[in-house]
Amino acid sequence: MEQEVQNNQQDTVNSGSYTDPLADSTVAASDDGQPAKKKGGTGSAIGSTVAAVLVWQLFGLAGALICFGGFWAVRAVIKSRMSTALKVILSVLIVLGGLLLMFLYILAVAAISA
Repeated sequence: MEQEVQNNQQDTVNSGSYTDPLADSTVAASDDGQPAKKKGGTGSAIGSTVAAVLVWQLFGLAGALICFGGFWAVRAVIKSRMSTALKVILSVLIVLGGLLLMFLYILAVAAISA
């Protein structure tokens, strides 16, 4: 018993219900039979790509500054003249604050990029 495999594309073309995807109203043909040119396609695409890259670079810079500032804050606490227990407590608080900032930063970037 052989199973028959049907090709739905051929059935659609043969039944006459096929529509040409290139016969769209956005690409209208001019009088000489050539398709009309779209306006502002390449320049606006390049500009939007450059803007998107710059925004992502700024997001990366903000994340790097959060990490960098946390590092120097912990380093300053460790080099200060305090008791060891106070140094540990302040360092842990700074790290937790940095993690909170990074979490909020990730949420903000995800909300903006979505």
